[in-house]
Amino acid sequence: MSDKNTETAAILAFFAGAALAAGAALLLTPKTGREVREKLGDVTEDAVGKIRSAVREAKYKVAPKAKDEPGGIEGGSCWI
Repeated sequence: MSDKNTETAAILAFFAGAALAAGAALLLTPKTGREVREKLGDVTEDAVGKIRSAVREAKYKVAPKAKDEPGGIEGGSCWI
């Protein structure tokens, strides 16, 4: 077998194992489907909120400040 076939087989085995594990987890969970969906929705909302907060903070940190911009005019700091 060539290296490409080996890599493809490994990737397919990984996804097959992940699908099998997900199916087993859903079948063996003690909660109802509604409870699982509600929990997933709550976790998703929390994650989205954290991501939005992090993006806002990153934009604020990356955005240039008025004083730091080259060529900016700062009133009163210079005598002509």
